[in-house]
Amino acid sequence: MAASKATGSIFARDATGLVKQISGLDAMGMVVTQMGLLYVFNVVAFTPGFYPSANPLAVPLVGLLLVLPIVGMYIIFSIAMPRTGGDYVWTSRTFTPGIGFTTNFALTLIVVSVVASVAPWIGDWSIAQLFYDLGILQHNASYISFANYLQGTTPTFEVSAIFVIIAGLVVMASSKLAARVVKYWTFISIAIGLIFIVTVLSAGVSTFASNYNAYASSINSNMTYDQVIATGQSQFGAYNGVPPVLSYATLYSGALGLLGYLGFNSSAYFAGEVRQNRRNQVIAQLGGTILYAAFVTIMIAVEYFGEGPKFVNAMAALWTAAAYGGYTNYPYLATTPPLASGLSMFWTHNPVLIALFTLGFGMTAFVMDVSIFFTFTRNLFAWSFDRVVPTAFATVNSKTRTPIYAAAIMTVAGLVYTYIASYTSFVADLFSYGTAGEFIVFAIVSIAAIIFPYRRKDLFSSSIEPTATKKIGGIPLITIFGVMSLIVSLVTIYAIILPQIGGVSFWTIFFEGIIPTFVIGAVLYAIIWAVRRRQGINLGLLQKEIPPE
Repeated sequence: MAASKATGSIFARDATGLVKQISGLDAMGMVVTQMGLLYVFNVVAFTPGFYPSANPLAVPLVGLLLVLPIVGMYIIFSIAMPRTGGDYVWTSRTFTPGIGFTTNFALTLIVVSVVASVAPWIGDWSIAQLFYDLGILQHNASYISFANYLQGTTPTFEVSAIFVIIAGLVVMASSKLAARVVKYWTFISIAIGLIFIVTVLSAGVSTFASNYNAYASSINSNMTYDQVIATGQSQFGAYNGVPPVLSYATLYSGALGLLGYLGFNSSAYFAGEVRQNRRNQVIAQLGGTILYAAFVTIMIAVEYFGEGPKFVNAMAALWTAAAYGGYTNYPYLATTPPLASGLSMFWTHNPVLIALFTLGFGMTAFVMDVSIFFTFTRNLFAWSFDRVVPTAFATVNSKTRTPIYAAAIMTVAGLVYTYIASYTSFVADLFSYGTAGEFIVFAIVSIAAIIFPYRRKDLFSSSIEPTATKKIGGIPLITIFGVMSLIVSLVTIYAIILPQIGGVSFWTIFFEGIIPTFVIGAVLYAIIWAVRRRQGINLGLLQKEIPPE
């Protein structure tokens, strides 16, 4: 009776109103689209650009080894406490509701800021690249002019805002629709990847170099393939060949590889809506992670050797010099990174294929926004269901089966971030290092995993799922994963601060962007706690209760 009384007085109602309508493939689609399969087109720019001495082929494999313990930890927690809100519920019940809300609030804001970071890629790095490529191939100056126009501040915001709004509307329209969009885009992404692989292997590096030379006079620098290599190596220290696998640079770059896996835990936040949760959490989180690793490893190898390692390294060096050092002779569109999707015009002149690859990159950003809105709307719903924020956000529309008000406020937040990102550099800078904030959250969740079986013996021992209570040598498996995850999180935070990605100090973003996000969450919770206390609602009792389904 005590539990019933607590449930009635603390939670917004006796049941969430959410429906178990998410399949294993739907959940895996959410996971994989947040990772972004076709973001692999940027690896040939990012890895050699930021870690010139690292082996890009090893990056996803190092990242996989680093992320697996965290994946294991999230899977077990998702099985032990399969509730909407994921680590918000786990940390608030293991520690205190204040810690749970503060960390989950910070994570949610940081991830929603990613919407604003990737949305501009649709116009800048996708549509603009398509028109630039077609302009070069067809000697059409108006196409090239339009590509440059799209990279202006206002057009960037307008294109970004349109796609952010559409993503939000998809999530508000129907949970099933959002799940289908991300699932089918996963299949389409794999198909585009396979077509890309066949295209590159059929052409080869010799065709790429020959076509690049044929159109060199139409590109900004007028440099030939060999001159790009020579300039990158002589002026900017581009690596001459394939960097060694066994090196500190490759190990540190594994942190960059690990960032590609962010989103692996998406299904944890809507676990209450997943059918056959125990099995499908493994399919979604572990299966999605392995699928991503295999896909990007193969694609990176094809891109890297399809362009030629020396050329890849040199182009990346010229791009970083142009983007962050004012270099004006960059042989591509403005300061746009030399994505393999954009450079596909040197493997094929088929406009349909070029559009498939360049627009595929942009669609990856759009569908990622759908997945983020769907996933992190559930966090706002969980706070509301616990009465930590107004209970209106826990309202579930009877027709769409969606927490429609929560989805709407997330969309508005995404638009605000998009505006800030378009007219300032703050969100871009936050994205550069904001992932460190995510790993601070992972570190806190790791500590919760370590102590959960001991601090909350009642919850640990009462789980009916054997996976949740499994022990090795008398030590709970979740504790083992927690220790490993804590080590990985701390190492990753250290590795992230090494390169000056974004041209701004990590400590500037840490103290001006990351830490304030946690502080705002803590202050907000303190205010809400006091208000609820005056209303006769003790939020401290949340620690003792698991939310109903």
